[in-house]
Amino acid sequence: MRLPGIKLVTFDVTNTLLKFHKPPWEHYAAVAHKFGFKGNGISIKNKLLDNYKHMTKQHPNFGKDTISWERWWGKVIEMTFQGDISVANIDMISKKLIEDYKTPICWQISEGSEDLIKILKQSNITIGVISNFDPRLHEILFNLNLNKYFEFVITSYEVGISKPDKKIFQIAQGKCKKDIDSTQCLHIGDDITNDYIGATEAGWNALLITNSIKHIESQVLDKTFLNLKELCEKLENNELCLR
Repeated sequence: MRLPGIKLVTFDVTNTLLKFHKPPWEHYAAVAHKFGFKGNGISIKNKLLDNYKHMTKQHPNFGKDTISWERWWGKVIEMTFQGDISVANIDMISKKLIEDYKTPICWQISEGSEDLIKILKQSNITIGVISNFDPRLHEILFNLNLNKYFEFVITSYEVGISKPDKKIFQIAQGKCKKDIDSTQCLHIGDDITNDYIGATEAGWNALLITNSIKHIESQVLDKTFLNLKELCEKLENNELCLR
């Protein structure tokens, strides 16, 4: 396997280790139908995405320093369904959605995730998670039986720092029980800013997982893969070189 010198590998979660069973707006609409909502996922898609961006701007990192993460998501859901459903029903929808997104109802393991992790384990590489996420991530990984693979799981909410800030990568490096420097660390994620640039600016190696390559700069293309299955195959065939 061509990962010479790498002693720590960390993963992003959403659209890297895990994927949604269905787009969030579709699941939101399906749950809301039980409480009188007449629309569909497409009708709330833009509202949901805009409200997520609004709350991220107004209360960064899921409200870490301003409101609780539960209230943060509650506001996103409230604004998305405002005017379509009664306030009392919106509260019940919020509670249901917050619980659903802890479970395999909403999440599935990305193809190739476990195979890649097992290959890394066989090479005695420490594995961790760095994710811009609220505290539910620990429960999600447990419910999908993935938590057993990781030496540590870092959420932005709990450490108070979000990717692409290099400090969150430095925190991860410090959690590795081996004596390592940044050049011996590798991060794998789907966001070019948060994951690829964030990691490389911390002195780490990085690989990008995305099927949207048309906007990827040429120097990043050889570090870009459609999914973890493709990356796993490249590793098994010794076709991956970080340098």
